[in-house]
Amino acid sequence: MGEDGFAQAVWRAARRSAATLVASLWRGLSSEEVESRIARRPPRDQAVIVGGVLAALFLISTLFAQAGVVGFLTFLLLAVIVVK
Repeated sequence: MGEDGFAQAVWRAARRSAATLVASLWRGLSSEEVESRIARRPPRDQAVIVGGVLAALFLISTLFAQAGVVGFLTFLLLAVIVVK
C-alpha cells in the first residue's frame, strides 16, 4: 500500500469522524446518511466541511484545555455524551 492508500485511509477516517459529529448534533440522520451526503459533494466542498468540523473541534478542545486537566476531561466527557 503506497502513500495514496494511506492518504485515502486518513481522509476516510477524517470524513467519518466529521460525519459522526455532525450526525450527533443533527438528530434526524444517522452518521452513515451524513457521510453519504458529504461523499456526494465535490471534493472541495468535502474538504471545507471536514476541515471546518475538525477545526471547530480543535478550537473547542483548546478552550476547554485552558481550564487545565479538569477542563480537558470535561471536554472529553462532553464529546462522549454528544457522540453517543
